[in-house]
Amino acid sequence: MTQPVVTLVTPAHNQGAYLRETMLSVLAQDYPALEYIVIDDGSTDETWAVAQAVAAEYPGRVQVFTQTNSGQSATLNRGWGMARGAMLGYLSSDDRLEPDAVSGLVAALQASPAAAVAYGDFRIVDAQGRFIRTARAPAFDRQALLEDLVCAPGVGALFRREVFERTGGWDVQRRQVPDFEFWLRASEVGDFVHHPACVGDYRIHEGSASFKVMPPERADEILRVVQQHWAQRPAAPAARVRKSTARALTLSGKNHAQSGRTGQALRRYAAALRLRPGLLLEPALWRQIVVGFARRWHFNRQMAKESSS
Repeated sequence: MTQPVVTLVTPAHNQGAYLRETMLSVLAQDYPALEYIVIDDGSTDETWAVAQAVAAEYPGRVQVFTQTNSGQSATLNRGWGMARGAMLGYLSSDDRLEPDAVSGLVAALQASPAAAVAYGDFRIVDAQGRFIRTARAPAFDRQALLEDLVCAPGVGALFRREVFERTGGWDVQRRQVPDFEFWLRASEVGDFVHHPACVGDYRIHEGSASFKVMPPERADEILRVVQQHWAQRPAAPAARVRKSTARALTLSGKNHAQSGRTGQALRRYAAALRLRPGLLLEPALWRQIVVGFARRWHFNRQMAKESSS
């Protein structure tokens, strides 16, 4: 069987500390028909220098570009727009792939002609690359995606070019959950297939989006995405809309909590409970509340350390 060309894009903004590891993990893939594009998105650190240095070490193996800061969504869309691949994907500039990640995901898509997306499991590691835990991705369930907002695709996920052509890629208006919003639209193109293997490392560190303080509008972005989705589907069952909206409200609450806005966090949780009182009995809600406020405590502690040093 002819091997389809796969294009991976890495958008990079101020990730000079990790970019070399990321790029080398892609260049170490055992899949030969691989196109790799790295775009420096207006970094002010050594990101662009790192990208150029790796490209010089591996001539002809990676294309590197730089641009004024445009945001992750626009950067990915630019990369996919110039891609030759029949299958596309991306790797964040602080993550890493296993050497057989691409070949395994391509095989999964080829074995499932009706599938539009393939994704695997991944490890969560700290800033130094030390193992924290393995994230076992669930089998794809579109109902869980729509109602529980369970987004299965993670590090290294691949999708067919048709997905990009039909969806237009990531929404440049989204700054907090452009990936979730993209996968939501991609799920209307075709099914997702789970490749039961660990395909890479997702790195958590102080600069990760998961740990950043968010302005209010970004904290509520997941809620707006869900509301927009259902507004375009007025015939959707009311129970499904309530469940999905309540879940989005709890995620917004967590975002506000970790950003230090306790009042707004509590209002989001209260609104979620009005829609779904049964949430009070779900351990997942309490874990989410603890995580949100614990991250805020972590931020405050770090700031206190920095101010005293």
